[in-house]
Parts: sequence; structure tokens; C-alpha cells
Amino acid sequence: MTIIEEIFRLFESKGKTSYLGEPISQLQHALQAANCALREHAPAHLVVAALLHDVGHLVEDLPEDIAGRG
Repeated sequence: MTIIEEIFRLFESKGKTSYLGEPISQLQHALQAANCALREHAPAHLVVAALLHDVGHLVEDLPEDIAGRG
């Protein structure tokens, strides 16, 4: 499996989970960040960085109250 396929698999399998207790999903948060970068005319590598900046949240199962832990 390529890294891109693995990233798609992560977003497909875990992207619907809540983003740190917020009323949006992990995937929605990632897409919002990438969209902000696009609106600011960021270069492609920064758009990708914005999209993936929290991908680690999908790799490990984080507790729902992780945001309150600092």
C-alpha cells in the first residue's frame, strides 16, 4: 500500500470521528485547513501540509478529552 493509499484509508476509517470534542469531524477539520491555505494562495506543499497537519490523530486512538490535557 502506498503512503497516499494509507492516508486515504485513515481518513475513510477514522475521519468521521469528532475533532477533539468539537462539532466537526477530523476530516472536516483537515479539509477546512486545506481550504484556508488554498484561499490564501499557498503553494501546493503548504496546502498538503495544512490537510495533513493533524493526521497523527487518526493514527492513534486518542481519548476524547485529549484537548483538556494540554
